[in-house]
Amino acid sequence: MSASRRAEIEAKRARLAELRRAREERAELERAERARDGDRSRDEIGRTRPARHDIDELVASLVGNAKTKPAEAPENAAAAAPATTTPPASTAPPASSTPPASTAPPAATTAPQTTQPAPAEPPAARPTENAQPPAAQPPEKVLYTKMVQTDAPEEHADEHASAAAHDGPAAEPSPTSPPTRADPAPQAAPLDVHAVAAAPEYAAFVETSARIVERALHEPYDLLTDYAYVPPAGGARDESAIGHVATLHTDTFAGRSVAALDWSTKHPELVVAGYTRAKTPVSLDDHDGLAAVWNVHAPHRPEFVFRAPTDVLSVLASPFHPHLFVGGTYSGQVLLWDTRHRGVPVQRSPLAFAPGAAQGHAAPVYSLAMPGTASAHELVSASTDGTVCTWALDMLGRPQDVLSLTNAQHPRSPDVSVASFGVLPHDTQRLCLGTTEGNIFTALRTDRAGARAGLELDHVYVGHSAPVTRVAFHPAGSRAPVDLGDLFLSSSMDWSVALWRVASARAKPTGAYHYPHADARVATSTRSNPLAFRAGAAPAWTPVAPLARFESEHDYCMDVQWHPQHPALFAQVDAAGRLDVYNLAKSTEKPALSTRTDAGLNRLSWERCESAARVAAGGFDGRIHVYQLADALVRPTDADWRAMQRWLAST
Repeated sequence: MSASRRAEIEAKRARLAELRRAREERAELERAERARDGDRSRDEIGRTRPARHDIDELVASLVGNAKTKPAEAPENAAAAAPATTTPPASTAPPASSTPPASTAPPAATTAPQTTQPAPAEPPAARPTENAQPPAAQPPEKVLYTKMVQTDAPEEHADEHASAAAHDGPAAEPSPTSPPTRADPAPQAAPLDVHAVAAAPEYAAFVETSARIVERALHEPYDLLTDYAYVPPAGGARDESAIGHVATLHTDTFAGRSVAALDWSTKHPELVVAGYTRAKTPVSLDDHDGLAAVWNVHAPHRPEFVFRAPTDVLSVLASPFHPHLFVGGTYSGQVLLWDTRHRGVPVQRSPLAFAPGAAQGHAAPVYSLAMPGTASAHELVSASTDGTVCTWALDMLGRPQDVLSLTNAQHPRSPDVSVASFGVLPHDTQRLCLGTTEGNIFTALRTDRAGARAGLELDHVYVGHSAPVTRVAFHPAGSRAPVDLGDLFLSSSMDWSVALWRVASARAKPTGAYHYPHADARVATSTRSNPLAFRAGAAPAWTPVAPLARFESEHDYCMDVQWHPQHPALFAQVDAAGRLDVYNLAKSTEKPALSTRTDAGLNRLSWERCESAARVAAGGFDGRIHVYQLADALVRPTDADWRAMQRWLAST
């Protein structure tokens, strides 16, 4: 028997003794009252019986609680109920009652339970006065276990809670017991660690995670900006300044030059660059050309690196596909890369000297273009052997159209060496070709009424005396306030940039019967030009002079590009490392902005978005410099369009 149960019985016995003393005191008071008043009726004396009866029931319950017998089976409960023995009439009436149920919780069963009645109090403890006949036994109390029907718990419940409920509460450790030592955490074997580190999935995960962290670290947002700060009067930012944003370079590209550059249209933060082979190869990979996709927010590591068998001389980010990049190589191959398939090209054109290869390029491809719309577009490439090919992006194994350009009027060779070309915005079948001799020609890619595919020799754009490095048409189309689609710029190694307008009608032939060239010594020398001063009919060509020339005082002009939004803004780079930004609406004599780098610059590209405030310039040292222009300079206004229109009318 537990200590708590023993204490409970002792408390009940003390209570029982107190009740007995109270009963004896009341009995003495009653006897004294009857002695004083002998005429008290029997009914008045019987009023105290209910209290005495309650006392008897309480005594029986207290004494019988400790002697309760276990319940019998339900089917034998009614037959096994014992009957109480009737005491003699001379003794006190019996106190037979059914004790209450035990305070312990009932058993988990729905069968009825019965309890045995407690034995009657000994006759000596009962008063002998006023003996009464035995009272009727009260009905027996039948107890049932009350339960609530619920749904069974789900199988995926907390395993720890179910285990604790099944096993019971865990025993607390004894203060004297020694502390248990936890088992050491299992460690992977060194071989397993190396295997995980060498897994391609692990390397891809680490590379992707590191790139994401690097982007976040280079986010230009300033957390310490004080919006209540008022700058001094002289501390305002110069709206005519050009700021350096980032330099995209990695040491693994050391010894390579940036040969091509283009900005992505779908992702304004991505810049794709084509690289030559390393000047001093260290590994086998240095013998290959590269095309790298850079993120302005992660300048120390490219997002993607694509391989090429030779130097990548031209690159193009597809304006209609966010994952496709096209490159032209020194061997004449046209390669297509997909960011979803890293490394090698997903498609490539065959080499011209390969057995069974279709006709294509057999010379370096320095220029690419993708005219058309999102639903109907094609790829156009030109090489220095005078071949212009038209491709479909889904099939580079064979060109859709091949055009071989020849110039029968040339005094030396009929071949046309194309260094750069541009596609007319209003006529995508017409090209403007810049050659290595300095002249610029127009050509048709397909036959049309009254004209055959090939060079249009009725007009020759004469203005450069050295190879033309870039031909760029004005991006403003018919939607602009002023249509400037017939204007184009050309850069050359003669240290100059020229502005041209496409000739629309045949001009009157000049009196010069020599081959047109910007260098008079070349054009009029009978030694270098057998056609000089040839007598006979008028020549078939008409020289076209540039509208304006922009001379450089530093070195070769390597590239020139119009601003995508501003009508009068363009930028040029030269081999001396100088970047100049001109605004024709303000001045044609000197650039509006100018900056310089340590190494020579070879290519540039404007950001292809609505604001287009950034320009990227690639150098011969393999670095790509990104510059930011003020919004007031690159945001066009109506006054800029009118000023550009007035300037063109005056030239």
